[in-house]
Amino acid sequence: MKPGTSAKAKTDNKRPAILERRRDVTRRISETTRLIGFGLLATSYAIISDSGDFFVEMRANSPSLVRLMALAGVLAVFFDYLHYVLGYFTTERALDRTDVPNVYNVEWSTYRLEHFCFWAKQLAALVGCGLLIFLVAQSFG
Repeated sequence: MKPGTSAKAKTDNKRPAILERRRDVTRRISETTRLIGFGLLATSYAIISDSGDFFVEMRANSPSLVRLMALAGVLAVFFDYLHYVLGYFTTERALDRTDVPNVYNVEWSTYRLEHFCFWAKQLAALVGCGLLIFLVAQSFG
């Protein structure tokens, strides 16, 4: 560290890179969650509509789990959409602030709901994947 440079100044220089990485990671999480959600819907449709023995057995043995998997896919996509819509409104509200311009207020309902949707879509995708893994494993058993 250069003489006269504080540890805080050194870490403050890294903040933009860390924030950029966080934006990239959250964008990729959202893309992956959306892909999983649509994949769960497509897989559910295949299980429900296909006449192959593998899918017929899944339908017969675990019809409720197949429906829950489809529901998880729908919820993942739905929460993903809401996450972006709420993010839009939260950002617009921050840009319109006159008391503290360009700053989010963590107390806003749109801000809180946006964060809820970010985590809810991931939970829905994980539950759906867990159900799919269980259904496939069950068919081998």
